[in-house]
Amino acid sequence: MPPTTISTGTAAPVDPAALGLEVRQDVRVRARDGVELSLNLFLPAAGAGSAGDPAPVPAVLNVDPYRKDDWSAGWDLSLASYLARHGYAYCRLDVRGTGSSGGVALDEYTAEETQDGHDVVEWLAAQPWCSGAVGMWGLSYGGFTAIQVSATRPPHLRAIVPIQATDDRYTDDVHYVGGAMTVSELSQYAVSQVAMNALPALPQGAADAWTEPWRARWRDRLDATPVWLLEWARRQRDSAYWRQGSLAPDYGRVEAAVLHITGWMDAYVDAAFRMQARCVNAAARRTIVGPWVHGLPDHAYPGPNIDWLREMVRWFDRWLKGERNGADLEPALTWFHRDPTPPEKFPKRLRGEWRATPAWPPASPSMRTFFLGTGRLTAAPGQQAADTFAHEPTAGMRGGSLCWGAGHPPNGLAADLRLESGAGPTAVSAPLHAALDVLGVPVAVLHVASSHPVATIVARLGCVAPDGSIEQVSEGILNLTHRDSHAEPAPLEPGLTYEIRVPLRVAGYRFPAGHRVYLGLASAHWPVIWPSPGRAELTISVGSETRSRLELPIAPAAGEVTAPPVFGEPVALPEVGSETSEPSRWEVVENDHEGRVAIHEASTTQLPDGASTLYVGETLDMVAWKRAPGTGRFENACEYRLERDGHRIVVVADGTTIATESAFDMAARLRVDIDGEAFFERDWRERIPRDLL
Repeated sequence: MPPTTISTGTAAPVDPAALGLEVRQDVRVRARDGVELSLNLFLPAAGAGSAGDPAPVPAVLNVDPYRKDDWSAGWDLSLASYLARHGYAYCRLDVRGTGSSGGVALDEYTAEETQDGHDVVEWLAAQPWCSGAVGMWGLSYGGFTAIQVSATRPPHLRAIVPIQATDDRYTDDVHYVGGAMTVSELSQYAVSQVAMNALPALPQGAADAWTEPWRARWRDRLDATPVWLLEWARRQRDSAYWRQGSLAPDYGRVEAAVLHITGWMDAYVDAAFRMQARCVNAAARRTIVGPWVHGLPDHAYPGPNIDWLREMVRWFDRWLKGERNGADLEPALTWFHRDPTPPEKFPKRLRGEWRATPAWPPASPSMRTFFLGTGRLTAAPGQQAADTFAHEPTAGMRGGSLCWGAGHPPNGLAADLRLESGAGPTAVSAPLHAALDVLGVPVAVLHVASSHPVATIVARLGCVAPDGSIEQVSEGILNLTHRDSHAEPAPLEPGLTYEIRVPLRVAGYRFPAGHRVYLGLASAHWPVIWPSPGRAELTISVGSETRSRLELPIAPAAGEVTAPPVFGEPVALPEVGSETSEPSRWEVVENDHEGRVAIHEASTTQLPDGASTLYVGETLDMVAWKRAPGTGRFENACEYRLERDGHRIVVVADGTTIATESAFDMAARLRVDIDGEAFFERDWRERIPRDLL
């Protein structure tokens, strides 16, 4: 468990000049449809482009909805001071309809939003202080926008550094996994965005602050902003809707140089491997894969951590300044090759070593195949047999992670997979005679029959240590109605056996000699996904006639690897503002009737002015009912309290989803108060049919 209180930084007011910065706040840029966008500029304090220092500098842009003027203000100053020391201007843009930008946030990653990013790149390049070269970076949402904007090919965008970001919004994001709708990811993100999007824009000058015209503009935006979650829930199949904002399948659109940084425990790691393989028109491409959960590589657990800022600046120095520093000569793929580590939810560090290869994918890929038998993984298929098990809707909550992307407490990694014994069939190899090194996408090829038209398979790859503990190596989820297509799912014919392929998350791992390979199967992973409806029984057929198997991609051989780069230790940035976190609380309860996961977390941020504060608190309660598989309930309450200029704004967003076997009954409520008086309130309710999930 984390300590009772975590405090970082200082509450003293910050002078940007002391950080080597000239700050221009709330610079207005008009989008091509007339919407006024708001950005903050952080220039090197020497005055690049002025008579005193005529040398222009490149610009680095980040675009996301996470409120540059309060929630992200301290981080922006810290990062900008680092970039300024290395000869870069930094620009932070609020996505339209969020923060201080005009317009309405109708959804995430809209075409208009991407066009805004394109146009701001070109606007930056035209400024007198700018050299004409622009780069983009971002973590998560900001990484998404960097990829999306690069696909529009702005003439002056030279390079991007997406960190833990995706190329495909349907297959690899918070909404759906393997065609199954997520629970914990949506409940932690979607409802919190309702609250964050409801916070006001920064007043446009002292004369505008807290006036009735300012309030009227805010009220109009609140009236017009929808709940994103409802649209996501309606779009249960892959379609043109999800292609908007996705690079896939047209990877050739990216021409900027791409440095992609990700972590094995993050939900977006597969995207980095795909982009490394498929962005063939990029000026250069390089991928770094560490052991981390969702977060920045200098502090995200588990270690080892690295100085990612140095890697980003070297990349920008090469492509924005033209320095021949060798950044483009680094190996195409550098990854942390995991060694077995005793399984725990929040490890400080994983065992392993950095490895590198000059090309990905390998020129001559190879595979190691294990065939499923009754409880065994073998080199050749054995006697024909079948293993039938009942759908258990709360499988996964005992030993699995609480969300697909891991993350800070109370989320975490999978625990010892022995805790999931009984959830479904398992198969284990004999002790390995020699080490087995895996790199790539493992695949479980299964011959499956279901008694119900809708069913799910969860496959877990593990390493069994000599002491019997099982560390999870990777996991895959597939809604079996999506076995042939995410765009055109089809119900199962009860009793008919299908050969299906369940791709697992990409992995880089060494199974040492004496350890055993483990494959565990289940019908659910609660609370990561909504369980499929109905009292299904699933049958896995194994043996020489059906050849159910586990395919493991072999890591590049000695002749295909090269010396990995040496990463620096994380550097300390200036601490701007402060943050105090309350103890995270979580409860996992399972009985004969239900499986329940309850979570609470909260923090207070002191803003760089030394006076304003922003409190964020979130409570989740997720329940799956065992006696009616597929049914359940999740509730989320998210509260923001912004205290600024002697005023206090409180925004509370509540969300409830009740899952029946045929529909999701969704409700959301937004309430906004100013100085203790009600300012805005709205409710949304909708019943959304389940579409083969």
